[in-house]
Amino acid sequence: MSDADSLSTPARARRRRYDGAALLPIFAAIMLLPPFVSLFAGSQTLFGIPVIVLWIFGIWLALIAIAARLSRLLINAPES
Repeated sequence: MSDADSLSTPARARRRRYDGAALLPIFAAIMLLPPFVSLFAGSQTLFGIPVIVLWIFGIWLALIAIAARLSRLLINAPES
């Protein structure tokens, strides 16, 4: 029997949440690197707001929401 088989479903789900929490800062850093940010660094605007500002603040808000959700899931997860 392998290690994956010996883990119960809640333990496996908890481990995946921990992995997601560990990868979130790496994902954030990649999304804020110049190659991605420069895609939006033009003179385009949306509702009068530069698209680059929308990109940076959109990523920032998405990261906050994902981190909050992951923390709630990790706190409320049953121990196994």
